[in-house]
Amino acid sequence: MSRVLFIPLIGLLCAACTDGTVLHCYKPLPREGWDRRDTVCFSLPKTESDLDGSLIVGLRTAAHVDFQDIVLAVECCDEETGLCRCDTVRYPLTDAEGFPVARGVNHHQYETQRLPFHQKKGTEGSVRIRHLMTREVMKGITEVGIRIETED
Repeated sequence: MSRVLFIPLIGLLCAACTDGTVLHCYKPLPREGWDRRDTVCFSLPKTESDLDGSLIVGLRTAAHVDFQDIVLAVECCDEETGLCRCDTVRYPLTDAEGFPVARGVNHHQYETQRLPFHQKKGTEGSVRIRHLMTREVMKGITEVGIRIETED
């Protein structure tokens, strides 16, 4: 009986690993808060082929933050040429009534809309993220992350 259940489980696990995710990584922020001058940097390794896809930025917050949205600068840089493309992303964190628009109970998980992403074969890159809020320090944000997915 256990072999009958084991084989479909292996199939599901294999299917889950082929969702097009190339990189999914989070970095913790200081407990004192995210300073406006602090940039969170993610290094991207060399690729075996041209990579066309999407970049999604994720935020993890404490259960309660005292702001309704956050604005981020997201830079995708080609380390070989030194060229960077910068997008400004606005995260709504609450709805009109002040309730979180995220998943989670003790912590909340937010994800931006998909941003276009391209990396040339054999080049290294980086993604740099900083907040553009008027507050000097944003408290309650615990982690910032990125997910890069290919277009399947």
